[in-house]
Amino acid sequence: MRRLLERQQAGKLSTRHVRAVAETVGVSERTVWRWLEQAKASGRVEAPVRQGYAVSDEVWELLGEAGGNVSELRRRLVAAGGEVPVPSMSTLSRVIRRDRRVGRLC
Repeated sequence: MRRLLERQQAGKLSTRHVRAVAETVGVSERTVWRWLEQAKASGRVEAPVRQGYAVSDEVWELLGEAGGNVSELRRRLVAAGGEVPVPSMSTLSRVIRRDRRVGRLC
């Protein structure tokens, strides 16, 4: 990111450079352009770190009680309230599907 920002400030940044970084990192060109704008605004040149959502052991246990039904799991999480906000249905489904692929069972 630092080199891209230096090239941009020198007026030598092209779409070709951004495309190469995007392909290398595995993100869209638009994401790299957004990172450049954020780096310019904040002065931070390292790529942002995504925290993501992780399913706790308690949530896996609740999923087991719900018979593996993610919709029912989400309803129970919303009803229970709690400190951590309940993710959207699509996020919850995606994370559980991802974890099941690597061998996690409820």
